[in-house]
Amino acid sequence: MYLVPLVLQIMSNGKFTSVEHRAVIHPSKERISVALFHYPCQNMMVGPLPEFMKGDKERYRSTSYEDFMKQYFATKLDGRKHIERLKLEQ
Repeated sequence: MYLVPLVLQIMSNGKFTSVEHRAVIHPSKERISVALFHYPCQNMMVGPLPEFMKGDKERYRSTSYEDFMKQYFATKLDGRKHIERLKLEQ
């Protein structure tokens, strides 16, 4: 599911970026795929972790995982629009 990379991007404060899923392989760049399966608690807060904040400003606002999911599916599966709405500075 595309949600895991979005959550990782928020939690890493943008250090690990999420790409939109597509099945196109770049002719000269290696592709790395990681399969992760998890289902956090609905009331878990998703936001930048302190370990990724050292010397950097917070780039994403925190939200509950439940609200994150509701907002994600309300954007008609357009993950790019969803992650842009969570940015603190546009």
